Amino acid sequence: MSWFRRTPGSSNGRWGLGALALALLAVGIVIGSALTPGSSGPASAAPPPLIDGAPGDEPSLSAGAMWYPWAPGPGELGANPQAFSIDHVVDGRTVKKVVASWNRNEDSPNAPLVNTRAVGEENGQVFVPYDALPQEYTMAATTRLRDGTVLTSNFVPRSLTPSTPNRFGIMMASSTDLAGSWTTWTAPLVENKWRLNWYRVHRDLIELADGTILMGAYGQGNIGGVTKEYSLVFESSDGGQTFRQRSAVNAGSQYGTNELGLSRTSDGRLIAVMRGAESVPRPPAMPLTVTFSDDDGLTWEPLQPYVPPEGFPNNGIMPKLVLQANGQLLMTYGRPDNNVVVSRDGTGQTWDAGEMIYSRHPGDDPLRRWQGSSGNMDLVALNNASSLAFGDTCHNIWFCREYGHDNKVWTRKVDAIAPGVGKLDLATKVEAGTAVLTGAVVPADARFAEQRIEGAVDGSSEYRSAARLTDAQTLTVELDRVYTLERIGLMLARGEENSARVQVSEDGRRWSRPVLDTGARTDYAMTYTDLEPVRARYVRINRGSGGAPLTAVTELELYAADLLTFENDAVSEVPRTLTDTRYAFVVNTIVDSYDHSATHMALVDADMGARAGATFPAPRPAASQHVSFGFEGYGYGSGALWDVLGTNADGEEVAAFRLHFAPDWTANKMKLRAWDGDSWVDVGSAGPVPANRTWMTVTIDSTGAETTVSLNGTVMGTTSLALADVEEFTGFRAETGLAPEDVGNMEHAYDDVLITPLD
Repeated sequence: MSWFRRTPGSSNGRWGLGALALALLAVGIVIGSALTPGSSGPASAAPPPLIDGAPGDEPSLSAGAMWYPWAPGPGELGANPQAFSIDHVVDGRTVKKVVASWNRNEDSPNAPLVNTRAVGEENGQVFVPYDALPQEYTMAATTRLRDGTVLTSNFVPRSLTPSTPNRFGIMMASSTDLAGSWTTWTAPLVENKWRLNWYRVHRDLIELADGTILMGAYGQGNIGGVTKEYSLVFESSDGGQTFRQRSAVNAGSQYGTNELGLSRTSDGRLIAVMRGAESVPRPPAMPLTVTFSDDDGLTWEPLQPYVPPEGFPNNGIMPKLVLQANGQLLMTYGRPDNNVVVSRDGTGQTWDAGEMIYSRHPGDDPLRRWQGSSGNMDLVALNNASSLAFGDTCHNIWFCREYGHDNKVWTRKVDAIAPGVGKLDLATKVEAGTAVLTGAVVPADARFAEQRIEGAVDGSSEYRSAARLTDAQTLTVELDRVYTLERIGLMLARGEENSARVQVSEDGRRWSRPVLDTGARTDYAMTYTDLEPVRARYVRINRGSGGAPLTAVTELELYAADLLTFENDAVSEVPRTLTDTRYAFVVNTIVDSYDHSATHMALVDADMGARAGATFPAPRPAASQHVSFGFEGYGYGSGALWDVLGTNADGEEVAAFRLHFAPDWTANKMKLRAWDGDSWVDVGSAGPVPANRTWMTVTIDSTGAETTVSLNGTVMGTTSLALADVEEFTGFRAETGLAPEDVGNMEHAYDDVLITPLD
């Protein structure tokens, strides 16, 4: 008889209390004590609902942790953050150096520009003051060029003296030491097409393959006989020393537009998203507009209104776009609120999902709904699947009177995850030496230490953060063991036509036929390919068909079948594919993850009325079942409960076996017990008890007759105490503690969960 039953078709697969009501003794951490397995804790505490994780074969968007690069006392003005991130190497790891800048002056065209900045050397985790640039530089558009130079520009162009041939100049700065020091100059703006009344630089610098630099801007004046505000693209062919007019994005349209977000798309085009020009921009009513260019910004398609995901505004300010390495195109914009949306195929043709990541407004009437946060935002790449969004809590002077001008600048991690749950953490494994990369590569140098063989797995899609190959044009990955691979993500040289052929091997000598041949293509992000499951310890990438070379592997991801690694899940979210979870989260802090990886799943139990728990469904139900996983019992409490699940003759999912795994401190061993329907029965033990934050490898092998549990390769014992006969096994369930009130500081961690039929 089982404690819990789940009837097919029940709402969200919720677990209900079974018919068996057992009265057992109070609990502690002593192995011999008994308890009521179905106890729900104090009668007054209603347990929180069970939650299913999202499907593992679908993408997801979520907003994670928020922190503050700058948080002074009330009255200190600071808003409209601008930010950029660049790759560098710290302690052998490629990480982002993130610099944020925000305006300290009143939001008035007559106020002198004053800016405060901070830098976070390791992915923006900790920001410290940064004063390498003069205060009048806003860093309105910043990029890193292929030669390693960091280039930035100012928001407001400078009027030049009448004796010069040009009316306006753009304040520029460059750094050749990773933004440690800067050289400044004023770049003349050559008005080769139009003479507008004024100009502003806005958001994005993009370097083309031939070295041409594109710069977003806007201005007001007459083009083709029509006077309005125009979103513009400038160009420079001399590294930013001078700029010329390249195109007016909204020329010939009915729309007046200004602030411009500019990005490359996954299919190689340019996308521009523009704020509408409003005579009284409080609140904005005109929609954002979108257009595309197939010729690097020389000409543009007719503008179309931005169509947001359901429930999100179609209007707003300060659009910013980032194409992540995993091919997800993100856009932030604000007013109302601070929003992020995603185009999951990276093309920007449709916007599929959104998250409101910050909201602060004093009222819901048409004007006050747009007050509070200024809505000005920025967005920078962090790694393959994550970016950092920046915003503020108050605008400078206007829009924030009711909040006492308690200005802060915040950043928040945004996770836009591609499908797949078996991602291997190649970067951590390579750093630990358990996976090995080999191939003839162009060496790193003083300008870009991130250009190295590890660049193929470092989580960055930047041009130099790659394994740039020599004439051999071959890269090989030796994994730590044999995996069954089912999916590969691959980005070749950024912005250059390349080709690749991928083969696999179990022994490094006998190679398969190609499991992937890309043909000639030009990548700006990874392309994912589902494979027929294939066993592999070695993966070899060499030149493919189509006549194109293989000059670089910028990013590589490998996914294993039937394996939950939590490496492609958002931190602090419920892990994908898991069902019936309570207090189950993806985590990457405090406890190092299992088997040289960055993330794992934790059951966090601080609730005296309900256990933390999660069900791990089997990808392929079968008549027998092998389960293996890493387990860590930080704050063991009274140990872990494990149900081996299956379906009975009526099609109900039931517990075939119920196990209790806990420390026996007196004997200094981990002890295993099985529930016989009335009491716990000792099965076996293995020792010693590992210290906190120490991972163990657990296997549970089950047939209809018995279950065997092993710890770190040592058999703890076998039990035939089945609670129900099952037709096939369907996974297992993990919970914390013997009774809900047994909490303390209990956190149980799981990683690399593999569920397959027994061989």
